[in-house]
Amino acid sequence: MSYNNSTTTLLALALLLLAQWASVSGSGRPCKEEERRALLHIKAELLQIKPSLSFPEWEGEECCGWERVACDPVTEHVTKLDLGDLFTDNIFDWERQFLLNATMFLPLRQLTSLSLSGLHISGCKAGAGFDSWPSLRMPKILDLSSNYLNKSIISSLAKVSSLRTLDLEDNINFFEENVSVKEFSALKLEVVNLRSCGFSGSLPYLGDWSSLKALSLASNSLFGNITLKGLCRLKNLEELDLSDNYFAGNLPPCMGNLSSLKLVDLSDNQFRVKFPILTFERVVSLRYLSLSNNQLEGNLSISSFSNNSYLEVLGLSTNTLNFQVQVVSLPFQLQDLELANCILNVEPIFLYSQHKLRVLDLSNTRSKGLVPALWLLENNTNLIQLDLHKNFFTGPLQLPLLTHESLSILDISDNNLSGELPVDISTELPHLHSLNISKNCFQGPVRFISMKYMIFLDLSINNLTDDIQNTFSANLTNFPDFLDLSNNNFYGSLNNPTNLLTKATTLLLNDNNLSGELPLSICNTSMYSTDILDISNNELSGILPDCIVKVDFWVLKLSGNHLEGPLPSEIGSMKTLWLLDLSNNKLSGSIPPCTNSSDSAFELVDLSRNNLSGDFPITWLNISTIQAINIGKNNLSGKLPSWIDKQSNLNVLQARENMFEGHIPEQICQFKYLRILDLSHNNLSGQIPPCIIHMGLENSIFNFAGSLAYSDTSVGELNFNDTHLPFNKSIILWANGLGIHLLEHVENFGLELTSKGKSDFYGYKLLLECLLDLSSNELVGSIPKEIGQMSWLITLNLSNNYLTGAIPNSISKLRQLLSLDLSHNSLTGQIPRELTKLTSLEAFSVAYNNLSGPTLDAKAQFATFDNRSYEGNPNLCGPPLSKSCFSYPDTKLPSPDETGYDRGDGSIDFLILFGSFALFFVVSFWGFMAVLFFKKNWRYALFNLVDEHGNLIYLWVFLFVRKIRIPRRHD
Repeated sequence: MSYNNSTTTLLALALLLLAQWASVSGSGRPCKEEERRALLHIKAELLQIKPSLSFPEWEGEECCGWERVACDPVTEHVTKLDLGDLFTDNIFDWERQFLLNATMFLPLRQLTSLSLSGLHISGCKAGAGFDSWPSLRMPKILDLSSNYLNKSIISSLAKVSSLRTLDLEDNINFFEENVSVKEFSALKLEVVNLRSCGFSGSLPYLGDWSSLKALSLASNSLFGNITLKGLCRLKNLEELDLSDNYFAGNLPPCMGNLSSLKLVDLSDNQFRVKFPILTFERVVSLRYLSLSNNQLEGNLSISSFSNNSYLEVLGLSTNTLNFQVQVVSLPFQLQDLELANCILNVEPIFLYSQHKLRVLDLSNTRSKGLVPALWLLENNTNLIQLDLHKNFFTGPLQLPLLTHESLSILDISDNNLSGELPVDISTELPHLHSLNISKNCFQGPVRFISMKYMIFLDLSINNLTDDIQNTFSANLTNFPDFLDLSNNNFYGSLNNPTNLLTKATTLLLNDNNLSGELPLSICNTSMYSTDILDISNNELSGILPDCIVKVDFWVLKLSGNHLEGPLPSEIGSMKTLWLLDLSNNKLSGSIPPCTNSSDSAFELVDLSRNNLSGDFPITWLNISTIQAINIGKNNLSGKLPSWIDKQSNLNVLQARENMFEGHIPEQICQFKYLRILDLSHNNLSGQIPPCIIHMGLENSIFNFAGSLAYSDTSVGELNFNDTHLPFNKSIILWANGLGIHLLEHVENFGLELTSKGKSDFYGYKLLLECLLDLSSNELVGSIPKEIGQMSWLITLNLSNNYLTGAIPNSISKLRQLLSLDLSHNSLTGQIPRELTKLTSLEAFSVAYNNLSGPTLDAKAQFATFDNRSYEGNPNLCGPPLSKSCFSYPDTKLPSPDETGYDRGDGSIDFLILFGSFALFFVVSFWGFMAVLFFKKNWRYALFNLVDEHGNLIYLWVFLFVRKIRIPRRHD
């Protein structure tokens, strides 16, 4: 929902007043000496905690003029003190927490408002808690948000009887399951903010907090029903925020009796709300209502809110496809309307009557027709955010003739829009911070002359065609932090006047037709640094500049080009790079070692499908952060590294189609997280080490720390401080495409694996694959029986080796196995019948071995495998092979001389026999036909019988004939 902080309007006003001390204090007005000394004592104590703290300059006798201090203009007593967030702009050890001496505020006897937010307070010193404050009798507003307080503070705070506003937001250790807050009910609290306090369990009983006007319990882990929790007794309640919890069940009907309610945010829960409902019909004062992301069902006519004439914010976004919104007209002027994922069964013409919208979200509402951006912008000159993505809008994008000064965020992605883009969007919408037109059918060139405020720009997955040098003006002084031009038809060289490669923090140019060499400007990081660079699947050529290792990339993807030459000698020393993809190029030479494994951030490395040669440096395998390495389809040689760091977190090692030789080192068994090992198509010899069962014992796979780290910090990279937006939450979440796009890089990091009998490219599905592929080598010996303990395996491929002995029965324990290939070896004995327990198998082959005995029973999955799964085993028999497992002895027929029968006599007897049968058949057949001709009811009965049981009769005849057929003798 657009409104993030439901710390309530009253709390916001209170804190705003706290910040306005200058308006009630004069620089020439002295304060009480006792209070001046107390303030200096507070400063000294805080500086003792952190000497480098940038504290306000408190000097002179006139303390009422000091920064962060406000006094009563009549009594000259200190009434407000703001010490919040003093550590914001300073380096502070987050693990060092602060014990507060609450007694140092006692001299400030008329203090009414105190902010101690963000000071890392974990509690109070012994004997110096808030329970010493009753003598003050004045504090009404206390802000302790963003600290490390826990439940022990409750009893102390409950004794400050003068409190009216209490803010404990973001004290994650404050509450735990079923912690009672009943002690607070003794206070006459009006505003309580318990947002993000780690509160779990059921909602506490709130009926005794009769004086409450605003309550926030958002972003906790509360669950259950709220019907019997005393909410309806809070007759003075004006603002209620229970969002982002796990509440379920129905809404209490009695909430409609809370006539003072102005704000209700129940979003992001599991409330089951079936429309139409009349709960809020009588709450005429309601201004803000959000039920988004619950289990909304039924048909909602917004006209049911006709009594709520003051309604300004309405959020009904949901993931329930059974929820439909019927809208003809709106009886009020909204500022924020969010209907994402609802089903609009009419075109959004109901918005013609709206002229005060600031935020509008109609994404994924199955809307169709011409995109309504033109008239929406013309009707709503204050519109800040417009989200129409994932619909069926068609036609061109038309913008107002007059410049729209307010729009900051526009998302029309994932529609069927076509035509050329306006000549200069950035001129017509000069204050755009975020523009997303991806996944459409736009064509032609695009021009950006000015992007003064642009932070996020996504033009990907269209048919845009232009020389990259003409797209952005050389006079641009500002550039978006995030720029995605991928999957278009941009062409030309990157060596252009705009220095495109050095201006965007995230630059995605993949899947275009860019050509030429990588310019040296890519290394120019003196003014700006690119964190994510993707130019994969283009036509780039030349060599990788050595200076590229000096850039602090996080993600570098140059795969699918024509780059050649050696790798930069210091590429293994890049400290911030965690995803490196140089696959599918023409790179040659050796792989440089990783010079400092302990200081490296590498997690995903793909150097496959090149012409790299020489040994593979062991240092890459010993990077503590490494998750996946793909060096397949090169010319690497030598032996596999035998020394491996036990601390390695390697999940994936693919070295297929190289020239590695020698034994598989037992040290490879030390990779306890390894889930994909592909050493196929090499020259490895020796036996399969039995210890290989220890590989992948740990079940934590693919925990990409880099992706999470960037996703978390990307919000910080987006600075919306200058937008003056009223509802920051939805804007930042919406515009935070950086984390989403970075996750796509992880999903697109793929391997070519042989599974289910065919080679395929695994992208995000890689996370689900668990594979051992040692095929096409020179391995000998038997298959270790211990292999049955690798219960996590999904694909096992040992084909095209020289393995001997029997197939272990233990393979039947691999119940998750989807693909099993043991073909082209020298295995002997019978196929274990227990393999039929592998009911999930989709590919199976034991072809071209020396197996004997019957094939597996054709039941469950094994009924789908044809003779190709068994061929090449001369001694195998049974279906689907043509060779039967039943043998028939050669019986010598007696000669006529031995039986005494004469050939001539026998011929006469056979003629008589066959003639009799023929005569009987003719008479019977025509007699039966005659009966059917004269008996109409018999004829209908026969036809009905054939219709109902025809298939059964055919099957019976077929089985009978097959049964009496004389079997063919085997030579």
